[in-house]
Amino acid sequence: MSGAIIPFVAIIVAGVIAALIGRSAIKQSIARQNDVAKAAAVSGIVTAARKAAIWNSLGTEEREYSDHLAHESEVRLRLLPVSGARSAASWAEHELAEIKRHSATFSFQAEQSLADFRDRMVEWQAKPKRAKKLFRYDLERWRYEDVDADKTEGPRDHSDADRQTGRPSSAPEPARMPTPAPLVPADRAPAAGPESITVPPAAAAFARPPVVSEPRPVVAPVAADLDDAPQRDASTAPTVGAESGQPETPDASTAVQTDTETDLDPDEARFGEPVSAQQVRRRTSPDPHDD
Repeated sequence: MSGAIIPFVAIIVAGVIAALIGRSAIKQSIARQNDVAKAAAVSGIVTAARKAAIWNSLGTEEREYSDHLAHESEVRLRLLPVSGARSAASWAEHELAEIKRHSATFSFQAEQSLADFRDRMVEWQAKPKRAKKLFRYDLERWRYEDVDADKTEGPRDHSDADRQTGRPSSAPEPARMPTPAPLVPADRAPAAGPESITVPPAAAAFARPPVVSEPRPVVAPVAADLDDAPQRDASTAPTVGAESGQPETPDASTAVQTDTETDLDPDEARFGEPVSAQQVRRRTSPDPHDD
């Protein structure tokens, strides 16, 4: 019985030892592959950073190749099954943008940023867990700086938008003058009836003001003889001036006569001056010697 148990236990122990040896070998192989992939990703991202340091002097094709290399290295670095690979990829992306910006103006600053970038990536390759904390700290700091920059640029953007809104987008259109209605001559105008005529507002602005005629003095008919003809002509002379529309100056004698006529009785105003009996006899029976 004991002879059967001992071989069985030996077989189990040998199997466990073989499994452990195989597991360790597999782990070493996987770790070796991970190290190779990590080294390739780090070398690729460092090469992209070196191209970014001289970005201002590169041609169009070289810039396209550098961008392609940087994106490919970033993706490889992000897909690595290593602790802190995503943080390292985000940190590398931010640093590449900074190196490109420094290369346009400050060559020494770009070289210094490239040296710091290379050292940090090599340190992360050697000790991923330790470098992971440093990458997270930098990412948090940059995130807070971006938020503060957005808060400071917010009021400035609003003021710029208000300033642009206040400016006229286009030139103001000239004011259009109303078209006056055609004026109809007086000889062609229709006969005015008792009904009122409505004049359009546009025509009323260009119409001539109405002519107001002065009131004519009313002269009562007076029965006078032939001898008073010059006096009647003189009395009717101001009426002609009033009809012609010329201003006339009232005379003193006319004013006195008007006052005496207004003082007379209305029944007496219809008769002329008293006639003597000799004048009546001369009119009714004229003397032949006078002929």
